[in-house]
Amino acid sequence: MFKHFLSFWYPIVIKWYPLPKVKSIPETIDKIVEDNCSICRFGDSELLYMAEKRSLPYQKQDERLRNYFIEILKSEQDKILVGLPVGYFSLKNLKPKSQLLWRAIIVWTYPRIKPYLLAGKIYYNASMTRPYMDYADRSHSEKWFKSLMRIWENRDIVLIEGCKSRLGVGNNLFEKAKSVKRILGPAHDAFDQFDSLLNFAKTMPKDSLIMVAMGPTAKPICYELAKIGYQAVDIGNLDVEYEWYLQGATEKVKLKGKYTSEAKGGRIVEDIQDEKYEQQIIATFLNE
Repeated sequence: MFKHFLSFWYPIVIKWYPLPKVKSIPETIDKIVEDNCSICRFGDSELLYMAEKRSLPYQKQDERLRNYFIEILKSEQDKILVGLPVGYFSLKNLKPKSQLLWRAIIVWTYPRIKPYLLAGKIYYNASMTRPYMDYADRSHSEKWFKSLMRIWENRDIVLIEGCKSRLGVGNNLFEKAKSVKRILGPAHDAFDQFDSLLNFAKTMPKDSLIMVAMGPTAKPICYELAKIGYQAVDIGNLDVEYEWYLQGATEKVKLKGKYTSEAKGGRIVEDIQDEKYEQQIIATFLNE
């Protein structure tokens, strides 16, 4: 009922607070590939974290992290794209429940976020890593996944991920990469290990493509690496979306052996035996 109440006010709120200019998913992918850009992606959770100073189930509130969010949103560096979620781009072709959710989220959050956005700045589409589940018509999904794979084609990639994420394990998401290395961090409260993760990442060759899937902590990691010349891409839930796409799933379901935060029971993750995955791990930084 509360979502419906907030949704009712959506037309009025976006009239009072015009939405920022946000590029489409294909435009965002093309920009990353063609100009070797980095991207820091903000979802509804990060925006809520910043607006309300609220802890998330997987990341406690931290003033330093919140200040990073504000700095990144206001960044004007050409090679560092800042992504806002699909609701800020368009509600067309989203499932009715996704449309309702985004109307409510924007009404609740956007007026408090707008002061942190730069007038006239072009933002990119944070939902580039979610090309499947939330859409009514998914005929574009295969094309968008294939387009995303161009980012790491023939590249030496370094994945910075949660210790239970296991991106690409059991599927062909990264089969076009030249090589894959992994740096593991905590599944929860990863920002506690931010400095250790960042410092180790800085030892990687500069021509490596750094891809980060570590919730809110991914944003400052990508940002700091991009500032010193790495191409760093925040890929978030991409592997989970790809798994759902391969399964033809119609709802967000738990994935065996992978952290699936948005599915029931998905934060309880089974151990796996995968020799190739184990060989790719070059460093691990976990909280006590």
